[in-house]
Amino acid sequence: MSTSSQPLTIADEGARLRRLTRILFAIVWVIPSGLAALQLTVVGDASGTHYGIGTSLLWQGSAWMLWGLWSQLLLTLIDRVKLDTARALPWLSVHIGMTVVISAANVLAIAWLDHVFGAVGQVTSYAFALRVVLVNHLDIQVVLYWAVLGVAYMVEFVRRYRERDRAAAELEQKLARTQLEALRMQLNPHFLFNALNSVAELMEMDVKEAQRTLIRVSDLLRLSLRSAGQSLIPVWQEIELVELYLQIARVRYGSGLEVDIDVDPNAVDLMVPSFLLQPLVENALKHGLAPGHPDQSIAVRLARVGGSLEIVVEDNGKGLDGLLTTSGRFLAAVPSVDGLGIGLTNTRSRLAMLYGDRYAFRMSNQSSGGCRVDIKLPIEN
Repeated sequence: MSTSSQPLTIADEGARLRRLTRILFAIVWVIPSGLAALQLTVVGDASGTHYGIGTSLLWQGSAWMLWGLWSQLLLTLIDRVKLDTARALPWLSVHIGMTVVISAANVLAIAWLDHVFGAVGQVTSYAFALRVVLVNHLDIQVVLYWAVLGVAYMVEFVRRYRERDRAAAELEQKLARTQLEALRMQLNPHFLFNALNSVAELMEMDVKEAQRTLIRVSDLLRLSLRSAGQSLIPVWQEIELVELYLQIARVRYGSGLEVDIDVDPNAVDLMVPSFLLQPLVENALKHGLAPGHPDQSIAVRLARVGGSLEIVVEDNGKGLDGLLTTSGRFLAAVPSVDGLGIGLTNTRSRLAMLYGDRYAFRMSNQSSGGCRVDIKLPIEN
């Protein structure tokens, strides 16, 4: 039985990066070990003595791999002794003390290794080997300590930056979902109540039509619940919701309302923000058209043009009283105005959250009368 993998949380990613860091800091010392062993084998030591590859690897590998252990201690110190400007002196004291301890331990260990493996190189006593190592290697041990510490902190800062970056991205997604929910709540007071009032009026004239309208209202709620929690849905699903919305709207606006929905076959499976079209259609009905008037129309068109999805919603109503609004990068020449309602305001805010400056939103009056909304969204693979 296969189980779906759960997405990694911020804490999971942080723990995974910590484990990877410890593994890398443990094994990276193989590189200088191999180089030092190769040097002893090919070039020899200061006396010109050459050593076998096995002896060289054991000797130099033991000396360098000590830092594989010390680096684990440094990573633990980084977790427990935080670098804070308010506590800089305790932090500095800890690492100066550890520098002394680790450098001394390494000098003693390297001197012992040189005494044992370098006997053929005329290293006659441990005291002599210790003096040689103090002269030749003590400064290197100090530099290595602070170099390892610096690299470890660099990795830690990268990890923290990634955590903050992902936390900010998740917060932004939560904000977008919150505004999406606000749009869904917007649907309830101004449309469902009107629909129920229309049903109540129909009960006096046409009970069967009232029942059909109630079923459509129920279907609309079902569709809205189906897309709950989804920031993006396919175009066909959004069109399905708008068509059902308009079927219910015809009860109030009458048979004089004509609707034309034209969707490019290449666009039906593209992803769009859920409840993107419904507020636009609702705005056309509420602000442009009037219930019961003949020869009223709404046209909705969606087409894939290059790397963008172009959406047009237009009506032949009274228009916007000369008001224009634009947001996004593509159509930024016309100034933005307020007073367009919560639904459209939230729609533009959601587009900004989802696409940054890569979308376009424009409302304008048509010369023949009515309002036109143009939206341009990037197609993301």
